[in-house]
Amino acid sequence: MKIEGPVVRVFPSDTNTDEIIAGKYKYDELDLNKLAQHTFESLDTHFYDDCTRLKDPILVAGANFGCGSSREQAPQVLKACGISCVIADSFARIFYRNGFNIGLPLVECESISNNVTRGEMLNVDFGRGVIQSENRNAEYRFKPIPQFMQELLERGGLMQYLDARGGFTD
Repeated sequence: MKIEGPVVRVFPSDTNTDEIIAGKYKYDELDLNKLAQHTFESLDTHFYDDCTRLKDPILVAGANFGCGSSREQAPQVLKACGISCVIADSFARIFYRNGFNIGLPLVECESISNNVTRGEMLNVDFGRGVIQSENRNAEYRFKPIPQFMQELLERGGLMQYLDARGGFTD
């Protein structure tokens, strides 16, 4: 699996789920496309609009991205914004798993947030574990995603994966 797209934003370490999508919207709006319009609004009021103007935008962040609550809406709204991939120095564990469960590709690449900038074009090769920057002619390595997790992404998430396999098996 490969993804190519521009970096829409580089967020700092410890960007939490309340900053991704405020809890005040969690109970009032169930439509993810409407909810997505509020993504990162406390940090960046133009985030959603900028995402919708780009083809396959990639979000980059520092360490511990997605910390805070286990709110599933956080990765869901990123996907609804059109984010094709999130690359971070590291992820909060529950955010990481929630991302794969909904089919949102997540890549851990040490110090990536210090090496790329907004607007930079990146090519992510999941099989090889390589991110290439077209702008800098640079290459960053990451530990390849396990095959099972790649299968979740290829199917669009955990539920689609289970449906394709006939449900849960012992």
